Amino acid sequence: MKIYSCCGNESITKKYFCPECGSSEFEEREVSNDGTVYSFTKIHIAPAEFAGIAPYYVVLVQLDEANAKVTARMEEEVAIGDKVVLDREEGGAYLYKKVPSAEVVN
Repeated sequence: MKIYSCCGNESITKKYFCPECGSSEFEEREVSNDGTVYSFTKIHIAPAEFAGIAPYYVVLVQLDEANAKVTARMEEEVAIGDKVVLDREEGGAYLYKKVPSAEVVN
């Protein structure tokens, strides 16, 4: 996953200007897709385009190798603090899955 940073601010989206200093120059780097669930909500009644996959979770993932969070979708039950990894991108959305507990290394 690409991260764009300037002035200590990191984001997964490239911005035109840094919100801190106004610079248009960003450092770009690759980081792992691994992270930890920071927050989530379960969607029971979805918009029409997602009705076929409801219920599903919308999660905020704190990336392990960056000071950035990514909004993603998960189909399995989730809790704050769960270790997750990017499974795939689908229609511009990130779909994460839980890391099996045997693979979690602290």
